[in-house]
Amino acid sequence: MTAPDHASHPLWQHVFGNPRPVEVEIGCGTGTFILHAAAENPATNYFGIERAHRRAHRLLAAVESRALANTRILDADAGCVVANVIPADSVRAYHIYFPDPWWKRRHFTRRYFTPEFAAALERTLVPGGTLFLATDVTEVMQRMLAAVTAGSTLERRPELRSPRVGMTAFERKGIARGADIHDAVFVRHTAG
Repeated sequence: MTAPDHASHPLWQHVFGNPRPVEVEIGCGTGTFILHAAAENPATNYFGIERAHRRAHRLLAAVESRALANTRILDADAGCVVANVIPADSVRAYHIYFPDPWWKRRHFTRRYFTPEFAAALERTLVPGGTLFLATDVTEVMQRMLAAVTAGSTLERRPELRSPRVGMTAFERKGIARGADIHDAVFVRHTAG
C-alpha cells in the first residue's frame, strides 16, 4: 500500500525533472531494494541516501550502468537530510531495511532512530504515506518501534507487507545465524 499519487514538491521536480511521486530508501547498501524497485516501477522516483562513501559511489555506478533515470543516490547522513532538506508532505514512502545497529557505546550517536528522526520522517511523508522497516536485530526493531510510536500519529499496519523482493546481504547473514526477521509498516494518517 502506498499513498495516492500526487504532483511532487518543486524540490523533487528539480531533482528528477518530473512530477512523479518519490520514495526514499535510507541506507541503500549494495542496492538490493532500490535497484530492483526502480527498474520495476519507472513511474516512481527513488531517492537513496547512503552514508558509506564507497557504497554510495558503487551504487551510483550501478544506477548509471542500468540507466535508471528515476533514481538518485546521495552520499550523506540521512538524519541530517530528512530533518533539514526533505520538504514536508513530499515523500510517498520511506524504506529502511537492516540499518546498522551501531553496537559500540562510542557509536551510539550514529544511531539515527530517535523520536526526533521519526518525527522528521512523519513530517516529510505525504498524508497516507508509508514507512517500511525491517531488521534482523530484535533490539534495533524495539528501538525503531519506540521512536516511531513516541508522540507520532503514524499508525502501525500489521496487515501490510514490505515491497522488498530480494534479500539484502545483512538479511542473508541474519538468517544464516538463526536471527528472526522483524518487519513493521506504518502509515501516516490522511488529512481530515
